[in-house]
Amino acid sequence: MIQSRAYNNNGKIELIMEKIGGIKTCLNSQFLERKEAVDIIILAILSKKHSILIGEPGLAKTAILKALAKHIHGLKLFDFQMTPATDINDLLSKNTKNKIGIDNCDIALIDEFFKGPHHTLNSLLAIMNERVIYAPEPHKIPLISLFATSNEKPDKSSNENLLPLYDRFLFRKEILPINEKGNFKKLLEIQDDYDFQNIGLNLVDINLLTIAAGGVYFSDDIFNVLYEIREELKNKQVIVSDRRWKEVIRIIKVNAFLNGRDFVKTEDIKILESSLWTYYSDIRAVKNIIKRLTAQQFE
Repeated sequence: MIQSRAYNNNGKIELIMEKIGGIKTCLNSQFLERKEAVDIIILAILSKKHSILIGEPGLAKTAILKALAKHIHGLKLFDFQMTPATDINDLLSKNTKNKIGIDNCDIALIDEFFKGPHHTLNSLLAIMNERVIYAPEPHKIPLISLFATSNEKPDKSSNENLLPLYDRFLFRKEILPINEKGNFKKLLEIQDDYDFQNIGLNLVDINLLTIAAGGVYFSDDIFNVLYEIREELKNKQVIVSDRRWKEVIRIIKVNAFLNGRDFVKTEDIKILESSLWTYYSDIRAVKNIIKRLTAQQFE
């Protein structure tokens, strides 16, 4: 599998994959107990999907993404913090100090996402779903992924009007404080300046990998496992939209590709633990069902 990639791309794919491995190593050495978050951020960018990181302030939610951005040459990062007074026009490049906004960036990082007023958040629907902005005429924007951070945990009392917007976040990851004693000690010793060790990608590299991952083979056996997961989730009243099911296929294809395969294995489905829940009360059911049904494939 790997050899065919090398043949078709003159080794370019392998070089990019090696760099991604190096980037992960750098990030994981700086941001302890954040491996899943690092994997999700990279998967989101390569699959061109959006992600929300949920957790209290001071847990490196935004720092991880800013550190990753240092590895991507030519990347335009739009960094913004929502307030209850934010208008959609505040996010446009013509109104920002460095002239980078939601309309001309590659990656958007929006902190305290759900602090924004409903009319502003709803204006982001087309931007996230279609990569189109109305200013006032519609035009395409280069946005790859939008990353939101929030300390608000969604539950069934949350405003239903925001559910269509929340559904656009294909990755949902809770960030918790460092737990292990040894890692806590390391945290206190780590220097604040991130050393990216001169490991760099560019947007062409990312696009090449995204296209290549689209060719990963998806078998009927994998479909059958996903169908069983969907049926069991429905029985637990965990409803996943048809749009969401369709979009998660790209995630597991990219995950397989990053693991050196051009076919999906059952183990790739585990990454969907961060994609198939809506409310916090769903998380345990999602994890248990995925764990059990994927484990059955190895019996």
